[in-house]
Amino acid sequence: EKIMFRKTKKLISFVLVVAMIFSLNTTAFAAENDFNKIISERSEEIEQALENIMEYSTYDYGSDTWVLDYAIVEDGIFTEEQYNSAEEAGKAWMEVEEKYGVSETGNTRALPALLVLAIKAAAAVAGSTIVSEMTSYFLKWGLSAGCKKFKKYAPIKSFCKANGFL
Repeated sequence: EKIMFRKTKKLISFVLVVAMIFSLNTTAFAAENDFNKIISERSEEIEQALENIMEYSTYDYGSDTWVLDYAIVEDGIFTEEQYNSAEEAGKAWMEVEEKYGVSETGNTRALPALLVLAIKAAAAVAGSTIVSEMTSYFLKWGLSAGCKKFKKYAPIKSFCKANGFL
């Protein structure tokens, strides 16, 4: 009976570990699929959001960030929620820049302005949750893995190609 109990215990432990790994992979896969689906289905809307963000953004040299002017909401271009999603995405992507902003040669490598603004546009249209999951993927798995997974979004693909990640 003790041998049977040990085997059952080991089997249950194994099944739980496999289930946890599958759950983690499924979550990352779902984030990728959701992001890529939204990017392809709403590309025109995202492009328009990017144009609006470019028009309403200024660079703050003190904080080294692109600031989206709240006038985009006051002028009726974005809702409050879209504005907040865009700003959250911009802050999240600053974490990616902080983590990967120094190349192997020691030179600082800033994420291009267009990429940061494009991420804000995607968040304004798709919501900050999906962009947050994508950002988490880049932070956890690195630039090369993130570039391969999210290369369907043109600004990411362009950045990745220019920096040798694709």
